[in-house]
Amino acid sequence: MKKLSWLLACAVLLLASLPVSAETLKLGRNQGANQTLPVLGINNGYFTDQGLDVELVTFLSTSDGINALNAGKIDVGMSFGTGSPLTFAAEGAPIVIIAGNLSGGHPIITTQENAPKFKGIEDFRGKTVGTPRLYTADVVFRGAAFKAGLVPGKDFELIEFKRPNDIVEAVRTGKIDIGVASGAVIASSLEAGLAIPLWSNDLFAYHPCCRIITTKDVLEKRRPDLVKLIAGLLRAEKFFIDDPEAGVQANIVDMQVDEKMARIMTLDPHIQLSVDPNTKGVITMWEYMQACEYIQSDADPKSFIDTSLYQEALAQVKSEEPDNPYWAEVERRFQDWN
Repeated sequence: MKKLSWLLACAVLLLASLPVSAETLKLGRNQGANQTLPVLGINNGYFTDQGLDVELVTFLSTSDGINALNAGKIDVGMSFGTGSPLTFAAEGAPIVIIAGNLSGGHPIITTQENAPKFKGIEDFRGKTVGTPRLYTADVVFRGAAFKAGLVPGKDFELIEFKRPNDIVEAVRTGKIDIGVASGAVIASSLEAGLAIPLWSNDLFAYHPCCRIITTKDVLEKRRPDLVKLIAGLLRAEKFFIDDPEAGVQANIVDMQVDEKMARIMTLDPHIQLSVDPNTKGVITMWEYMQACEYIQSDADPKSFIDTSLYQEALAQVKSEEPDNPYWAEVERRFQDWN
């Protein structure tokens, strides 16, 4: 009898020591986009220690990624901008913004010779400008031009491109004077010898980009996992603030760039990593898109945003470090931006 009891006890201990299978969450991203926070979250075990396995799925374009999300092939999108998700939502797609990843960080590129000519939005007058239609930087530029009273086709020539990579080539070959690009082409722009006289943040401070999006169906079925994802990203955000060098090293591997380029793409002050949903910024983007007739809808943009998961995740990480002043700062930011 004692032997049987001993064997049962050993069996219980063995089962307890076995790893618990984690739930997998498929996280879609654009190739070349800044994914410092999820990569740090994976590297540091911030997801797995909650029983969540985050699988990164890479797409070549924003539309491919959002279509995959709507088709249920991924659970969450992370680097598909702000403008495209809002466009899909306005057309009836069940997309919900639940958090953020990045603010700003989109380069406005030109030749080294032309760079001194561009200091603000008024300097685009009389120039030939290229933009990637419906990308976040495109919406930011058009909104800034609208506010400044600059009319495309009258005050400047506007050429639309499908991909930011095409804009790099158009600037390099002199087809356009200046290009409103995206964070995904910072490396290729600098490698081509081009200059970045302005950033998207210079036209719209702290503008949202790369919203974390999901669908209503995933939100309903996997809310706890989504909260775990956001909590892990918040931990990664704090870790990056404390140790930005770790972000550089992580991006050398993830982005497959050299250390010099990784430092630019990770540490430039215009690239602002933040998990905050930034409701106010999203609403401004919606208004910009209405002004430039990208969106023709009377829907309330707040209906596409759910900040409750972020608040739950923030409360969770704060409870783990109640005296850490960083979380109080993050709470103040949430109140200001939402």
